[in-house]
Amino acid sequence: MENEIQNIPENFSGIFIRSDKDYQNLIFVSSSIKKYFGFSSEEIMGSPKLLFKKIDAAYFKEVKKFFRNLKKGLPSTVDFIVIKNVDEKYLLRFRAVPRYEGSELKFFDGIMFEVYDELNQKALLEESEKQLKVLFETAEDLIFILDASGNFVLVNANGALSLEYMTDEMKGKHILTFIDESGKSSFLKAFQLLIASTTVQTFATKFQSKYGKSIIFELNARTIFDDYKKIIGVIAIGRNITSRNSLEDKMKDLSHKLVEARRIISVERDRAKQRISVLEELNRLKNEFVSNISHELRTPLASIIGFSETIDSDTSMPEEMKKEFNKIILDEAKRLANLINDVLDISKIEGGKIVLNKTEFDINEILRRSVEKVRAYAAAKRITLSVDIPPEAVLVLADEERITQLFENLLTNSVKFNVEEGRVTVMAQNLFKEYEVIISDTGVGIPAQDLPFIFQKFYRVSRPGTEIPGTGLGLALVKQIVDHHKGLITMQSEENRGTTFIIKLPLLNKQG
Repeated sequence: MENEIQNIPENFSGIFIRSDKDYQNLIFVSSSIKKYFGFSSEEIMGSPKLLFKKIDAAYFKEVKKFFRNLKKGLPSTVDFIVIKNVDEKYLLRFRAVPRYEGSELKFFDGIMFEVYDELNQKALLEESEKQLKVLFETAEDLIFILDASGNFVLVNANGALSLEYMTDEMKGKHILTFIDESGKSSFLKAFQLLIASTTVQTFATKFQSKYGKSIIFELNARTIFDDYKKIIGVIAIGRNITSRNSLEDKMKDLSHKLVEARRIISVERDRAKQRISVLEELNRLKNEFVSNISHELRTPLASIIGFSETIDSDTSMPEEMKKEFNKIILDEAKRLANLINDVLDISKIEGGKIVLNKTEFDINEILRRSVEKVRAYAAAKRITLSVDIPPEAVLVLADEERITQLFENLLTNSVKFNVEEGRVTVMAQNLFKEYEVIISDTGVGIPAQDLPFIFQKFYRVSRPGTEIPGTGLGLALVKQIVDHHKGLITMQSEENRGTTFIIKLPLLNKQG
């Protein structure tokens, strides 16, 4: 027996174990055990319980069952995970058989070997199936499979809910049952093209919800074939584009109106050629204003509508997600309000209808607060804020709300038009009769040809290949605020190097 054990090759990749018939004492353990358990064969033979310290506790039940079967004289197999250390885990299979001399049980022989690939692939497959199932059930889009007759075989829960149905109400029913009457003809034409194709087809379909609402989905669908190239069904994913279509219709209507407006302007231009330059300028400003404002209004409105519809249509939405969506809606609504306020402010200031509410206040404190308001925005773009504001109070007689608006506009621009990991420097100093603020950034800068127009209303620097939101009102508003406080604003900028704004405002002893 001793010779038999000693003749096991040293390069044997598995672990050979021989124990007494009670499995209390180990007779032999191959040296390869150290690779998986971290203990030498001598340590294990001296204290067999060390093995159990490395076995994942989740497998104890199966391991105990394994030993019970062995003690009954039955060959047994068990799989378990060995945790050698935090970064090293192994999936092992242990097979053991009883050894008899005559009818008497003498000892057990067992072998452990790694089965990671075999079981890990199975685990990965199961995990992948779980993830796909979660994705299928939580997707906001309409996902479904039809059989060869056009009946629903499978449909995701959220997709069914978007049509105000439960999944069981749709399964087994023909898809035409759920198509709006006005859309059946176009759907059948699109479906015929789909059946005749082997590639993904995209088409819009008007569905009718359980309670009569018309909902337009953009479907990406393809046919499913069996091994004999026979069509056995259709799989499709649909995105709700009802709101998009509504917005597109409104934009088309607006486009028609703009075309008509241009036509009228053209007629008037022909009738009064002496005013042609004025009309052209008005037309240009009108177009720029409509374009900028429609874009800036549409973006937050689209978010508000989209997230509102999502909350409204998904009754099972988790509260945490609902809170997150509500926050987005609130933020976009505030953005919309700020845009409208900017338009109203510039109109009031230019029309002389605004009255400055001048009070005495510490302008250093206002500047510090304004810096803090953009700190999170700067951090999100990994922009460093370098701030040098004297600690002592500096009193001015001015409109606190407008001065705050002035600082926040300039600081926000310095972050918005900066490069990632750039820098914004803010310096302030008391010049005895004037208060000076310097706001400098390392951003994209302003081309030389645009500098003379930068404070004009609605003027935006053209940056090919980039899309930075804005109306062109911010700097115009800043200039008006400074002028109404009898101050001075100057600017220095170099393209791809950065921009510096210098603002000077009269101190309290220079009231005006």
